[in-house]
Amino acid sequence: MNKQKVEEYFQALEKVLTEKDISKKPKMIWNMDETGKSFEHDPVKVLAEKGTRNVPGRTSAMSTHVTIVACVNAEGQKMSPLLIVQGKTERSVFGFNTTEAPSGTMWDYQDSGWMSDRIGEKWFKDIFLKQCGVERPQLLILDGHSSHESLALIQEGIRENIVNFVFAATHHSLFTTVGSFSIWPIQ
Repeated sequence: MNKQKVEEYFQALEKVLTEKDISKKPKMIWNMDETGKSFEHDPVKVLAEKGTRNVPGRTSAMSTHVTIVACVNAEGQKMSPLLIVQGKTERSVFGFNTTEAPSGTMWDYQDSGWMSDRIGEKWFKDIFLKQCGVERPQLLILDGHSSHESLALIQEGIRENIVNFVFAATHHSLFTTVGSFSIWPIQ
């Protein structure tokens, strides 16, 4: 991790918090990130003679990938999650027990099961803006994934007085690992 980049990031963050007068308002400081979960089938048990080398195992060619989008504020409040599944149509969601998901969970689909501009914009309008509260301005900290920097999302943030504070992370979940990054505050 580059010490200078870390210092620059926190200096820029402190500047935004001070300029927007929200440094002492943790309920107005949000962090959103997504992480993927792959559901692989376990290999079946295979019988072989004791001492045999290179015993072939089998696994199913089928695997399911789900992206989980979560957002929390500095006070510890969380928003409804967004779950993105692999698929080409809305029917892709039907294979999941959506009724057992946390209350308010939004489901969507995408060819690879990852975040896209369309889904990022939908999350911003249908989850973030509806659940962040009416007080403005608010700060939304995002990593540098392209879906977090779409023109439509930036324009909507400006209209709603939401500061999108973006930095490019090595694409690991920011909930668990912080990678090296550069700063791109969007105001």
